Amino acid sequence: MEVVGPNIKGHPFYRGNEDTPYEAVHRHPYPRSKALAEQLVLEANGRKVRGGLPLVTCALRPTGIYGEGHQIMRDLYQQGLRLGGRLFRAIPASVEHGRVYVGNVAWMHVLVARELQERAALMGGQVYFCYDKSPYKSYEDFNMEFLGPCGLRLVGTRPLLPYWLLMLLAFLNALLQWLLRPLLLYAPLLNPYTLAMANTTFTVSTDKAQRHFGYEPLFSWEESRTRTVRWMQTMDSSAQ
Repeated sequence: MEVVGPNIKGHPFYRGNEDTPYEAVHRHPYPRSKALAEQLVLEANGRKVRGGLPLVTCALRPTGIYGEGHQIMRDLYQQGLRLGGRLFRAIPASVEHGRVYVGNVAWMHVLVARELQERAALMGGQVYFCYDKSPYKSYEDFNMEFLGPCGLRLVGTRPLLPYWLLMLLAFLNALLQWLLRPLLLYAPLLNPYTLAMANTTFTVSTDKAQRHFGYEPLFSWEESRTRTVRWMQTMDSSAQ
């Protein structure tokens, strides 16, 4: 999704689809690399390959992926343990994010692989958001669907620190990362890019994948949540 946004200007993308106008403005290497990669993939559609056949391509845009093996979720869990089983709210609860279970992202890739060659005229050169039935919540409230059953709690109904202070800390982290780069890899969770992304609503509402190649989520929200919590609890047991 970061091919599109959230952009650095903080413009919300509320229940948008693949055709919703949105100003994609990127400075951070992560979204820029995604945008360039998608451009290469789409430009390759129709290109003749060895043997004279045309290449057929499309691009998938998952919203925020969660599920087993999620490194950021693992980092948040370990951070909560260090803070005595607590995480402190930093993002307003009103900021909604679209999230999608990793198994459903994989399933959409499988369907595209099956159907792309046969439906080249329809699917070739197209973009599709990856989505499922996961609820729209703030980044932190959604994470607590999995961290809560592992004994962590989210402190505060409002952000405990003002946004300007969080931004200052994020810029300090970015400066420290730049200073330490010749010596070691310092990759803090809080930086200007992640702070802006977490504070900007980005949700999708589309059925394009269903219409074009029959996509339906393979895993329900309840199954996705259960599988992720089970993985978290396994990690919890190993930590103890």
